[in-house]
Amino acid sequence: MTTLSRGANAPLSDRRFRATVSGPSAGTCDLMVFQVTEAGRVRSDDDFVFFNNPVAPGGAVRLAGTDAVEVDLTAVPTDVHTLRLAVVLDDSAPGTLADVRGLSVAIGALDLPAEGLTTERAAVLTEIYRRGDAWKVRNVSAGWDAGFTALVTEHGVSVDDAPAATAPPVAPPPASPPPATPPVNLGKITLTKSAPTISLAKVRDKPSGTMRINLNWSRGAAKGGLFRKQTGVDLDLGCLYELADGSKSVVQALGNSFGSLNGPPWILLDGDDRSGTVSGGENLLIDLSRLAEFRRILVFAFIYEGTPNWSAADGVVTLFPPGGAEVEVRLDSADNTAMTCAIAMLEVRDGELSITREVRYINGGQRKLDEAYGWGMKWARGSK
Repeated sequence: MTTLSRGANAPLSDRRFRATVSGPSAGTCDLMVFQVTEAGRVRSDDDFVFFNNPVAPGGAVRLAGTDAVEVDLTAVPTDVHTLRLAVVLDDSAPGTLADVRGLSVAIGALDLPAEGLTTERAAVLTEIYRRGDAWKVRNVSAGWDAGFTALVTEHGVSVDDAPAATAPPVAPPPASPPPATPPVNLGKITLTKSAPTISLAKVRDKPSGTMRINLNWSRGAAKGGLFRKQTGVDLDLGCLYELADGSKSVVQALGNSFGSLNGPPWILLDGDDRSGTVSGGENLLIDLSRLAEFRRILVFAFIYEGTPNWSAADGVVTLFPPGGAEVEVRLDSADNTAMTCAIAMLEVRDGELSITREVRYINGGQRKLDEAYGWGMKWARGSK
């Protein structure tokens, strides 16, 4: 075994290999890889390989359990210059990476021990980089005291997505009680792949009043272990909207963008259920008396916190048009690698409101959702 000290490098002859991290006790550290350009930043969030995104685009990097990465250098995109292997202490783990005895990376016959770490909670241990037509590996052993957020932002990864704000955030409005049960209930309509669209003209000629869109889901059992595995799922309801005058934005808890029924966008999110145990779930309220003001509304759910597990969340969205039948969309055909699900598209055409089932899973946050549906907004990081 050849040992590379901090700053030392060596050529790599193998193009396919496994890099194994040793030292951390189970559940104390998370392994991640950044595919970066010569500028040292990811091309997009998809180049960040970690628990919630275990395979890089093209398959060049793949997590192999909690302590190893499988690398295929022949599949690395030409505009990716370096693969950086990093570890982050879990939030539940005390101390720093200097307290992790025997922290090192092994690649074939090479041993790259972490050296010189003191107060860091996140660090790049090793980087694999191009040198002409060849590949080399270097012991980096450099990190960040601030941990995960500092590490990923340094590499150009968005932690959370929220639209850029033009005014200070406001406190969430008090939860609105659900509207009274409509006097006429025509039953329940479930939108499916084979019958994905319904027009509200079929249940009421002139939609008016307030339509409630409800999300209910199960938080699931808490799990111990790696980064963000200790908590269940926090599933958020929101929508992208485009008004008839061309204005566009988002209604969601992230960034305190709760909307309003007293003015544009005439859409209100009535609260933020962070547990999945509130019987009423989360609700979007839409003023249908302003139907002519709308062009389209894309209803979505986003996993703000926790492991992507749409199957366990068992989400269902129900739309309650005033005076009409309930319209149900189940979040089935789950893709448990995705963070976002586009649920339903509401469109106004010739004065008629239609609802179309989407149930399209998106690998990424709201920015990726925007790109998939051509909303064309600018996004910045946010929190709630």
